[in-house]
Amino acid sequence: MKMSQKKHNLLNTIKPYRLISKCFVKYISWICENVKENDLEDYDLISILNEKDLQRIQRLENLLEKSRCILGVSETDFSKMFGFRNDLLVAEPEKVHDVLGEPLLVVDLDKYEFSDIQKIPRSVKAQNKLLPVADFIATLKNHKFAIELKTVRIESWVKEVEDGQVVSGSAGAGGPALEPSWWKTMFRENAITKIDDKNRRAITQLENTATHYQCDSKMLVLYTRRLSPSTLMSSTEYVEELEFLKNGYPEIDYFCSKNYFGEIVFYPELS
Repeated sequence: MKMSQKKHNLLNTIKPYRLISKCFVKYISWICENVKENDLEDYDLISILNEKDLQRIQRLENLLEKSRCILGVSETDFSKMFGFRNDLLVAEPEKVHDVLGEPLLVVDLDKYEFSDIQKIPRSVKAQNKLLPVADFIATLKNHKFAIELKTVRIESWVKEVEDGQVVSGSAGAGGPALEPSWWKTMFRENAITKIDDKNRRAITQLENTATHYQCDSKMLVLYTRRLSPSTLMSSTEYVEELEFLKNGYPEIDYFCSKNYFGEIVFYPELS
């Protein structure tokens, strides 16, 4: 099938879904014009649309719509504030999950009774300088939080088996399969890498946000799409690792982990 026809079919598939259409029309067009046809199946959204998996498409539409309603913004503003129109336009299959992580976190925060959730601009001006800030501010029982989300991408050696279940190897080629609790080590090292990246930019973003928006606490959310920790780590192990991170980075008041399956753990516990 010619790519022009494939693009036409994909865009027709999303047409009944108002918010998906608003967010992903440009992305689908860009992918079809810039990615080789043989590589399209590496892009999860394209794969779902190709398969016409209407149940998953509708679930995504519902989650995005719920996020938009929680934020109280228009469809156009929603698509702009999360970078659907620009940030997605790269030949990186995992990028869509980096971008989707933020609006889906809004739904999670609402579930845990946060209110006044706001997606804030990427920077604020102070003393004639543009300062990077976190992703969100939100309130929990009159306690205002600065919240930054960091996404850890899925393992590069993940493969799809015949029955459609996504699995990972014991630890990947050359991985630490014989090390005890290597999945905890993987989670810890991924987290530390995210926090330390770019001179601890995440901490700077949280501190700038707390100062500018007068927040009471700073929270870092670690969304790990890695299947090894997601499959093998218990809630107790997540708490242990988040406690380790809290001791190592006392500047951050709260840590939160969200795994591939959407399971969430906070440390310390939210009162």
